[in-house]
Amino acid sequence: MGPAAAPLPRALARDSRDDRGRHVRVPVLQPSGRDLLVTDGHHNRVLRVGRHGDIREVMTFGNVVPTGLETVGGVVLMSQAGPIPHAPSEGKVVACWPWSRTAVDIAAGASPLVDVELGRRGGLFALSQGQWDGVAEGSPATANTGRLVRADRRGRLVPVTDGAGNELVLDRPTSLELVGDTAYVVGLAGTITRISNLR
Repeated sequence: MGPAAAPLPRALARDSRDDRGRHVRVPVLQPSGRDLLVTDGHHNRVLRVGRHGDIREVMTFGNVVPTGLETVGGVVLMSQAGPIPHAPSEGKVVACWPWSRTAVDIAAGASPLVDVELGRRGGLFALSQGQWDGVAEGSPATANTGRLVRADRRGRLVPVTDGAGNELVLDRPTSLELVGDTAYVVGLAGTITRISNLR
């Protein structure tokens, strides 16, 4: 089934508003025990925020631009946009162990990646914002070039397709949440796209 616009379920909404008063989902915060993990793409690091507001750096990387996070037990899955010009080979999902400060490549091949989620059946999904527009550092991708991708058995990120085998095209997606076999994708313009029946 193809994507359909749908309201974000209340359970997924993080109550924030943009400068026009519209509800927006706040990305890149991931619970880790009693703390939160936060990506800092500008400084290429992951921070741990304690319950009382204390902040400490737990991982630092080279110029990889960490974006989305997912935790699985003691493992942190992290998407990386990669350095400019955001070549697909630099768009990666890595597994990290905060206590050892190491990262292992899990999948690559789509960029810039902005989020990562583990599916209900163990499938690994990531969100590619699309082709970088080349305007300036930090500028969004070109409109209607984004994709929801999944990792195949060889560690390649391949686009999710509809029932007819067509790639699902997204307009500058920024955040991803999986609920069962349904993906909710937030776009730069504030749109929310629902993609059902993920496998």
